[in-house]
Order: sequence, then structure tokens, then C-alpha cells
Amino acid sequence: MAAPPGEYFSVGSQVSCRTCKEQRLQGELASKARTEKEEKLSQAYAISAGVSLEGQQLFQTIHKTIKDCKWQEKNIVVMEEVVITPPYQVENCKGKEGSALSHVRKIVEKHFRDAESQKVLQRSQAQQPQKEAALSS
Repeated sequence: MAAPPGEYFSVGSQVSCRTCKEQRLQGELASKARTEKEEKLSQAYAISAGVSLEGQQLFQTIHKTIKDCKWQEKNIVVMEEVVITPPYQVENCKGKEGSALSHVRKIVEKHFRDAESQKVLQRSQAQQPQKEAALSS
């Protein structure tokens, strides 16, 4: 790329190419759109297969950490090594003993621990206005 008249570039300076940046940005946007479409299709499949809300939420949690995650009927298949069957509890994680199974079990345990903490928090927040109303009466 030639410098415009009156402009000089020093050795080692970088000249950015607007076209190159635009092409890279278009590629990134297309990739993000593909990923979002795949996630929506996966969610639609789960709903149409009659997967419980808990199963769908667990799938989303696992997918955040491990992208190699898919539905096989109502079962969640992770890394082609671990299968989680309904009702999607830790004891429903099956596969060859090893790091993959152990890692998935930890994700499932944490998912349900966090979900329970969230429920407790919501209950305490729901009870707070009732307590305040009773105190002000």
C-alpha cells in the first residue's frame, strides 16, 4: 500500500488495512451467528423431544464449559464419552471412569448446588416484604 503524497512511514510501522479489518469482522459475525443458530436449534430440539426444564438448563450449563455437548433423544452426550440420562442427576452420569466423567459430574453437582442456592435466595427475598409488612403493622 503506497503512502499518500506527503506522508512517510518509518521502518517497522504498521499500516492497517480497512478492508482486511472489515473482512475479519464479517467472519467473526458470521461465526457468532452460526453458533447462536446451533444453540437455538439444540434448544428447539430439546423442547420438541419433551426434555424437562431442568434437563435443558443443565445442558446449557454444561455447554458453557464444554462445547462438545449434544442431545441424543432425551440424553445429554458430552465429549462422546459421558451420557446423562433423565432425571439428569449426578448418579445419571454414565461413561468410562476417568477425567471426562469426573469433570462432568463436578459440573452437574455445581449446577444443582447453584440452583438450590438460587431457590433459597428467592424464597428469602419473597419473605422479606412479608416480614417488613408484619413489623410495620
